[in-house]
Amino acid sequence: MKYNNVIDSIMDENCLDPVWLEDEKGKKHEYEQEALIPFDNKMYAIMVDVEAANAGDWENAGEVFLIDEVKQEVKLVKNVNTISTIFEIYDRLFDEKQDEE
Repeated sequence: MKYNNVIDSIMDENCLDPVWLEDEKGKKHEYEQEALIPFDNKMYAIMVDVEAANAGDWENAGEVFLIDEVKQEVKLVKNVNTISTIFEIYDRLFDEKQDEE
């Protein structure tokens, strides 16, 4: 499916296409979307770095990004507290879904 921009593809929970994002140095990285997490009136995406996952580096493969639809920006979250909170919410939602099945 074609999207107008990377945010549209991330916000589509049915999108299975890889997402390419640039780091601060301009290097592009391929990601797969794992989850969208609303928190504190903001939207976050947990993305899996494909290269890290393929290398078996699962501890560093999952990254959290802030999705700003107004500014049309996707920013890597660096605040450890925010990252921990987003992963805690994800784990809780994942556990709840498993309990339903």
